[in-house]
Amino acid sequence: MQNQDILAHWSAQGEPVTAFSLEQLLPFGFQPTTVAFLTTIGLPEQAAPLLSFYNQVPGTASGFYRVQQAYELDESFAGYIAIGCDCMGNPLVINTQQQDRIEWLDHEDDFASSYVNASLSAFASCIVVYEQFIQRVQQEGGGDAYLDARFTDEQFTVLEEALLAEDAQAVEHEEDEARFWQIELIGLLANRENNQELNRN
Repeated sequence: MQNQDILAHWSAQGEPVTAFSLEQLLPFGFQPTTVAFLTTIGLPEQAAPLLSFYNQVPGTASGFYRVQQAYELDESFAGYIAIGCDCMGNPLVINTQQQDRIEWLDHEDDFASSYVNASLSAFASCIVVYEQFIQRVQQEGGGDAYLDARFTDEQFTVLEEALLAEDAQAVEHEEDEARFWQIELIGLLANRENNQELNRN
């Protein structure tokens, strides 16, 4: 997905997007592609699935912060820059020691890291893909269809294939690692099965 398509999506949703200045980003040592994305496209305040982004964090120049310092962690976390969090407060980070790939840290498991996407632009693309899935489910099944997990196998397959096209690693099965988008897909199916079971009873 092209960057202009990502920006057009957020604009169409009426979701405010914050771009950052080069001066705000220089202290973090981001890759040029990450800097280019953040200065020309930026990040929304929130996005599906229940993500929030740190565009305005008191006491910070950019809204981002270093995980190691914030949580007094060891040197292995030196390259993690938090840019947002999920609904449970688990940080979403840019790992500057791994070519700025996006990772998800479980704060209830000693900040164990899981792969999200290979880059910030791939992450933003996957968010758009997921939001397009929600929109389609609601358009075809009604306003509560997504919340009730009333999506079809075909709708789910389109989502899975779109995520795969944006970043194959994001949905690959790894026995020793639960990946962010893989968890979301598993959760969707589990919620649908639970709701179907409730309706059968």
